[in-house]
Amino acid sequence: MNPINLLNSSSLYFNAAQTAAAEAKRKEKAASVKTSFGKILEASKDSEKSFLIEQGLPIEIAGLSMEDAAVFLKDAVDLAGDELVEKMTSESFIKYKTKVKQFISYIVKTNFKIEEHKRFGFNRKGKKKDPAVQVQVINQKLDNLAADLLYNHLDKLKILAKVGEINGLIVDLYAV
Repeated sequence: MNPINLLNSSSLYFNAAQTAAAEAKRKEKAASVKTSFGKILEASKDSEKSFLIEQGLPIEIAGLSMEDAAVFLKDAVDLAGDELVEKMTSESFIKYKTKVKQFISYIVKTNFKIEEHKRFGFNRKGKKKDPAVQVQVINQKLDNLAADLLYNHLDKLKILAKVGEINGLIVDLYAV
């Protein structure tokens, strides 16, 4: 009987070990490619999340389409409005105010395009004319959704306006 030589390239063990090492290297290389692409996706998600936080919008709308995000924000306003009707507390009021602000800011940022057109000449006071501003509605469906929400929540928004007016008066009193 011949002794088993583990270093011999013709042995079964050596061939199996070589094949396993080659397979592991191939998987590692493929994983590194997937990992780098995954890192790019994660970086884009992180940048989108940081942008949403910076704009004061909820993170939950990251990755949603414009219409889905608007519906999500509208539903959040509706839920906060229902909570405000049930419980007239300062927490529910602040939550409702925040949700309305998020919805309106999202609609303004994503649904309207503002173009300024330079105007030549001077006005009666001798100053240069202000540029002409043109606002274009990008998505009429989102605009209708925003109008419907504002119409349905008119009474609650009037309360918000009155509270904001009172807060402004209080700030004016402190400033004097």
